[in-house]
Amino acid sequence: MNYRKAYIEFIAKYIGHNIDAHIWILGYGVYVHAIDDIIDGDKTDSEFILKTFELAAMVYSYPFYLQNMHILYSLCKAASNTYMDSVLMEKSKEEWKRNYADILRTHGNEVILAVIEILHGIDVRRKASQELREISYHTHHNELGAPI
Repeated sequence: MNYRKAYIEFIAKYIGHNIDAHIWILGYGVYVHAIDDIIDGDKTDSEFILKTFELAAMVYSYPFYLQNMHILYSLCKAASNTYMDSVLMEKSKEEWKRNYADILRTHGNEVILAVIEILHGIDVRRKASQELREISYHTHHNELGAPI
């Protein structure tokens, strides 16, 4: 199964019918992956970094975010905090910290699930949750289960 394609189909299935939510979650996804590329050293040119700052301004001022800020703000902050923890822990000499970092780095999925709940309610969020976790696992691990 192509899990990257499955992720795109997942977003379209649960969020695609609402253009504002769809644009916001795609923008948020591009933004957090840009941060990851900067942290990992994949993107080092100053223009990319500065455009990432501009993207942050757009993401956090987009109407869907502003209308749902009372739900999304704390989740975005928590996702950022757990990502910071995962960045530190993934470089640890202690295996448990590296394993835990692998789990922490997926906390941004809670933001996606919150958007699904905003649009569809808790029952649909619960249904989508397990589906998203499987997709997320496979897009972030190789065939042997090692983080990529």
